[in-house]
Amino acid sequence: MKRSIALLLMLPQFVQAQSMPEKHYPKGYFRNPLNVPMELAGNFGELRPNHFHSGLDLKTQQRENLPVHAAADGYVSRVGVSHTGFGNVLYITHPNGYTTVYAHLNKFFPQLDEYVERKQYELESWAADLTIPPDLFPVRKGEFVAWSGNTGGSAGPHLHFEIRDSHTEKPLNGMLFGFNIPDTRDPEISRIVVYDRNRSIFEQTPLVVPVHKGKDGKYAASRPLVQVPTSKVSLGVSALDRQSNSPNPNGIYEAMLLRDGALDLGFQLDNIGYDETRYLNAHIDYKMKKGGGPYVQLLFALPGNQLDIYHDKAGEDGVIDLSDGQAHPVTVRVTDAYGNASDVKISLQQSGGKTAEAACANRMFPESMNIFENNQVEFSLDEGSLYDEVCFRYSEIAAGGGYSNIYRLHSALVPLHAGFSLRIKPTRAVPAHLKDKMVLERKGLGESVTAATAEEDGWYRGSSRDLGDFQLVVDTIPPKITPLGGIRQNANLGGAGRITFSMSDDSGVKSYRAELDGKWLRFSRKSNVVSYIFDKHCPPGTHTLTLTVTDIANNSSTYTLTFKR
Repeated sequence: MKRSIALLLMLPQFVQAQSMPEKHYPKGYFRNPLNVPMELAGNFGELRPNHFHSGLDLKTQQRENLPVHAAADGYVSRVGVSHTGFGNVLYITHPNGYTTVYAHLNKFFPQLDEYVERKQYELESWAADLTIPPDLFPVRKGEFVAWSGNTGGSAGPHLHFEIRDSHTEKPLNGMLFGFNIPDTRDPEISRIVVYDRNRSIFEQTPLVVPVHKGKDGKYAASRPLVQVPTSKVSLGVSALDRQSNSPNPNGIYEAMLLRDGALDLGFQLDNIGYDETRYLNAHIDYKMKKGGGPYVQLLFALPGNQLDIYHDKAGEDGVIDLSDGQAHPVTVRVTDAYGNASDVKISLQQSGGKTAEAACANRMFPESMNIFENNQVEFSLDEGSLYDEVCFRYSEIAAGGGYSNIYRLHSALVPLHAGFSLRIKPTRAVPAHLKDKMVLERKGLGESVTAATAEEDGWYRGSSRDLGDFQLVVDTIPPKITPLGGIRQNANLGGAGRITFSMSDDSGVKSYRAELDGKWLRFSRKSNVVSYIFDKHCPPGTHTLTLTVTDIANNSSTYTLTFKR
């Protein structure tokens, strides 16, 4: 009897040791914000460049302007307008401690749209981020609040829908709130990746083990026994998930490492804030992905990874000790938010001698200030910049066409969590009239990015968020402004609905400003196209429109158009 009672008392702890923490979010409180069935183009935690996807991307039947409704009672607490990110976005705060977010909208409901327009004219800025007083726009559950669209960084019509904790502002996994999104499909596993934990992730080529699905529906590794020349390993996994009513390859919810049937370590994708979402680059094998390979999610945390998504039950950070020379069977389990799961089993064994580590003259460490300087280049990385050790490599490449050589600062295959400031000394004299036209150009892996610079005692300071190849170059070419839609000087535009221009510049557009008869005029922006929809701010008569575009080197172009209405 005593033994039975003791076992019953230990049962909750035993169950907890086998599984990940459960979430208890209100189910049935929020409604579908659309009037069409919820089909996902993207889910929470899906892996995106430099960030985790923070909500549910709801399909809008490949159309724009579907009515969007408040998911529950509350009030409009914030709106945003931008040509990047969320585009037109609406926030509703609810009395139960949550906030819902509706993004990539074409237009807000009329009263709110008028309010936003008035604020934009007050600020003389189309881009806006407005906090709304609680008593100004109360809404009821199901009330119309906006039209769906394709604004901001959207690549196609859809509604980005989020549920956030109002206190922390952290997005939560919307799949856990009881929406009717059919899902009986198990996650799909494509590979297991084995990492040497005696070495930095950036100083090794991990072993990739393909995984296939058998006729019985179960997953199996192509190599059931994997032998490695190291005493300590950890694993990564490539996996995706699909819902029953959508073929889109979406993200997984959990992945776990099991030994002897017990949870060793796992991660759970929920409650990830915007201030920490860039740690995705520490959660994945960034080097493999940036080098053209697949996404691999790590079943361990790199030293500089501050995400709290990991649950380390064994207290060993996912390390599998192979020093005894025996085969160690493990299971990798991947689950979705509805509990559908897939397993793959693999055995690991140390075989052969240890891999020799190459000498390194300049090693940089995570959680440390790292400084590099010579006669031509100076930069430092803050304590939180690196995720793992790096054997920093530097070289100079003689090059024409610029005011410095090309300085190779390691490789763009190594991610940085924070940007850094870089000083470069020109290799030839810069004429006085060009000193404010100098820009910092970074190249790497097919990318080319420029940043503005400031002159400091003969050096030029710029900034970057990535390592790579850097050079000082001059930009004296102003942006190009092109009218679209056949606009001509002195045209009668009484029958036109809008005026549209495209902007282009090699170093990048920094800002634009439109004025009608000397007064600021609201032009919206999508990528590098700006448009004005005729409204009350352009009454009948003859008008002069000026559009000025400025690049990061402060070169400007102005297009002037005279027309009639």
